[in-house]
Formats: sequence, C-alpha cells, structure tokens
Amino acid sequence: MTRELNIALIGCGNWGKNIARNLHQMGVLACICDSNTKLSEKLSYDYSLPNLELNKIFKDQNINAIVIASPAITHKDLATEALKNDKDVFIEKPFCLSLPDAQKLSELATDKNKVLMVGHLLNYHNAFVKMKELIKNGKIGILQNIRANRLALGAIRTEESVIYDLSAHDISMILSIVKELPIGVNVQSIHHHNNIGPDAVSIKLSFSRGVTALINSDWMCPYKEHLFSVIGTKGSLIFDDTKNWSEKLLYNPSFVTNKNTIKTLPTEKIKIQENEPLKSELKEFLNCIYARKSPLTDHKEAVKVQTVIDMIDKKI
Repeated sequence: MTRELNIALIGCGNWGKNIARNLHQMGVLACICDSNTKLSEKLSYDYSLPNLELNKIFKDQNINAIVIASPAITHKDLATEALKNDKDVFIEKPFCLSLPDAQKLSELATDKNKVLMVGHLLNYHNAFVKMKELIKNGKIGILQNIRANRLALGAIRTEESVIYDLSAHDISMILSIVKELPIGVNVQSIHHHNNIGPDAVSIKLSFSRGVTALINSDWMCPYKEHLFSVIGTKGSLIFDDTKNWSEKLLYNPSFVTNKNTIKTLPTEKIKIQENEPLKSELKEFLNCIYARKSPLTDHKEAVKVQTVIDMIDKKI
C-alpha cells in the first residue's frame, strides 16, 4: 500500500506559487511557510492549508518531505535541517551557492538515505526529452557542438550571479547529453550592477571527446531568447522554448561535408506532446519518494552542475 505523502512548501514567491498549485492538484501539499507573511497567508487562504513556522515543519513527523523554493542563499541551511529531521527534499535551482555546500548536502542525503532532488527544470521538458532521444538514436550523427542562449531583460539578483540563475539550466542540460565534466573552461563576463557576480557571461566548455559547448546567459538583454541547439555530423536539433509547441523542436538536416561545403536540406518540425515541465518534475519527486530511488536530477547530478559553475567562477 502506498503511504500517504504530506509535503511542506517553504517559499511562496513567484515560482513557489506555481509549485503550490501543482502540489495541491496532486493532493500532497500539507502546509506552507514564507518569511513574507503576506505571501504565505494568501496561499494559506487560497488552499485552506496551515501556515506554519519553520521549526514546526521540521519537527512534524507527519510531514514526509519538504520543497524549498526560498532565495538561494537559504537553500543550504534549510535543506540541512530538513535532512537532519529525516525529510526527503526538493530544492529549487540553484542547488547551493558554493561547491563545498553542495558536496556537504549530497553527503548528508547519502548518509540519511533520503531523496534529495534539484529543480533543473528543463530536463523534464518534453522537447528536451525528445531531443535527447533523437540524439541517442543517431538522428544528427556524431555530436560536435552545443549552443545555449538564455537571454532576457529579467530580475537582477543581488545574492547570486547570472551563472547560478540562468547558466545552471543549460549546464545541467549539456551534462545530461555529453555525460562527462568539461576538461576546459573559457569565460568572458560583463558586470554592470551592484550584485555578487556577472550580469552576462559567454562560456566555452571543452570535453574530452572533442565536443564543445557555448553558453550565453544574460539578464540585461532587451529581447528574450531561450534557444538550445545541438549540432552533429548529420544535422542539428534546435529547441526554442519561446515558440509554440508545434515549433519548439526542429530538425535541420543540413550539414558541413568533409570538403567544407554545406549540404542544405529543408528543416523539419518534430512532433512532441505538450507538458508542463514543473508538473512532470514534481511527479518525478513524488515517484522517487514512493519508490525510494534517485531522481534524474538528484544531488549527485546537482554536484556535477555545481562543479562546472565553480570552474566558471574561478575563471572570472
């Protein structure tokens, strides 16, 4: 018999509200908490759920798991306390703000035998799931290059740089495809605001089998671009998350020949089933709690992402 799940949500901001909606629809949201009482009181009213203090959440034995959607600077301490109190934990991206903190949390989750999942959301987007399936099946031949542009005029954060806010998505996706850490990192950065790190970065990652990845992340850009492309010897796949679902994933069979000429062929639309990635991600969390297994984006995957971020930080 499947045990009843009672999940607490810590953090009721813009993204936390979306998490609350999904967990409530799944029938597992038990209580909420936010240091901003106006936010927590509104969600408490909307879903007829208790608005509890942190200590009560950690000590309540009826609460099986905690979802942390609070500011990144709080993630390490909240997750540590949750794990020490035998809760399974989901942490919104970014995992932590330093590699040592990430490693300590990963070790603690292993010691406590608890599910520790990180919200690397786009791994659960059906366009990216389909992209990986096509790559695995040889659709674009031998992998050569990955290009990721995540640009927008967005919130300028004061406690984390654009690398943690935007690049982390693409680093997670790139590692999911190449399945190894980079052996080389080159970085150019732009600093225009009084925050902890760069506002825009251009990153080159080099891998041992010759694959390269180029990442452009920018929260000052006057236009929005969420484009993730994978180029191989038999063409390329383009995932554009700003497009309608019928155009989110394209296959361009054009390629450069061994004589350095271009063979141009018409682009094809790849049919994918629509999904809400957040819902799919949270379902993964629930399924892993029930089955006592590791999620796709577990703490070990998150440490790998954090390792690359650390490599990038050291180049700035």
